[in-house]
Amino acid sequence: MYMIIEDNVLAVSNCIFRNKNHWVFVTDEMKKKYAFIFLRYFSKKYPDMAQMLNDKLMDEILIMNLIYAFLSTKTYPKWFWSKNEKKAEKSLFIQKDLVSLQLKLDITTAEMEILTSYHSDEIKEEIKYLKSLNEDK
Repeated sequence: MYMIIEDNVLAVSNCIFRNKNHWVFVTDEMKKKYAFIFLRYFSKKYPDMAQMLNDKLMDEILIMNLIYAFLSTKTYPKWFWSKNEKKAEKSLFIQKDLVSLQLKLDITTAEMEILTSYHSDEIKEEIKYLKSLNEDK
């Protein structure tokens, strides 16, 4: 049986994490094409290992097979796609708290989104402080 895997990063990552038995159908051309991208993702959680593999003389097919061998026993990681981390971070805020803080600071919604994206810890502290003030009343 032969299966055709789509030629994109998501399809290859699904072969590593979800459909592990489909890895045999990932072509060498796809492995060469996405080796650099996977090394970048891999470096988020395993920087030392990624640095060891990050050499322009290394065989990209070997790199992808090593990454697969290492990650194939693990579940789909939350750290792999950075976009998911930002969504998870934003969901930590309760909308009514953000609106209250936005009104208190007299800022626009766009400005609040920037603050929550880049200064989430400070926003959390400010919301906690405002809640403590309301409890004291």
